[in-house]
Amino acid sequence: MGTKKFDAEDFEGFLKLLPQEKDGVRLRHALEVRNPTFACEQFYDLARHYGAAIVYTVDDEEPTWPQIDEATADFTYARLMSSREDEPTGMTSEELDAVAAQTRAWAARGDVFAYFISGAKVRNPAAAQALIAKLK
Repeated sequence: MGTKKFDAEDFEGFLKLLPQEKDGVRLRHALEVRNPTFACEQFYDLARHYGAAIVYTVDDEEPTWPQIDEATADFTYARLMSSREDEPTGMTSEELDAVAAQTRAWAARGDVFAYFISGAKVRNPAAAQALIAKLK
């Protein structure tokens, strides 16, 4: 479990430090949190106020990490960590269908950055290609 617990004042102090642009280029920020105390409306409201996306993470090996799917920015950042080495495409067709449906829902609210980044590294490229095929 992540050790940093949610503290609204402390976290807002961090968010205030994030630059909004660099050399005239607008920056977008994604927040990956790993302690269940972040799964609360106060955190979502802060992220929304500062336009930062909350990283959507599902990790079968770390089920204590919060799985947060809140629209807090104009984009979604998803770390898909459930691919398996014993599955040629990392996930079954049905599991990939569910990920494709979720990805379409995210796309309806803005840009989507989704990555297969599991311990089954050898299967992540196949999982990504299979997802892309389902999204076409």
